[in-house]
Amino acid sequence: MRHFLMTLLFFFMAGQATAQQGLAVDGLFSGKIIPKERMVETRVRGRMLTDYKMSLFHSVKCKVSDAELVKINSAMKSDMESAGASASMTYEKQGHTATRMVQLGTTGKYYRYLCQKEEAEGKQWLVTVIYIESTVNSLSELKKMFNNK
Repeated sequence: MRHFLMTLLFFFMAGQATAQQGLAVDGLFSGKIIPKERMVETRVRGRMLTDYKMSLFHSVKCKVSDAELVKINSAMKSDMESAGASASMTYEKQGHTATRMVQLGTTGKYYRYLCQKEEAEGKQWLVTVIYIESTVNSLSELKKMFNNK
């Protein structure tokens, strides 16, 4: 029984790890840019996301240095360029907060999105990066949906 559960867990984790495969930000989610022990990771699939028209919500949140922030921003920029993404950028100067939302190409019947929020906290940055797969077909519709929930 234990062997069966370990095998099932392995296949579950392997399937989850490939959601943002092929994207530069996958290095962040997999712990190559920031060690996993410094991140808070959230991964949700299934019925809990039905009201949000999503099939996957995967986020990481961590405190980073200026150099690490440059690596994360570089990965986001690379994905924006390579995926031919349309992006909506909002920078709020008061409070030293930056927010970026990017619509990537589709995977099957789902649209893919990357969202990033960075907030200055002393000499570090608090960064949240979110990968979403959804049936929502535009950034404006996605923003509207989040604002209404």
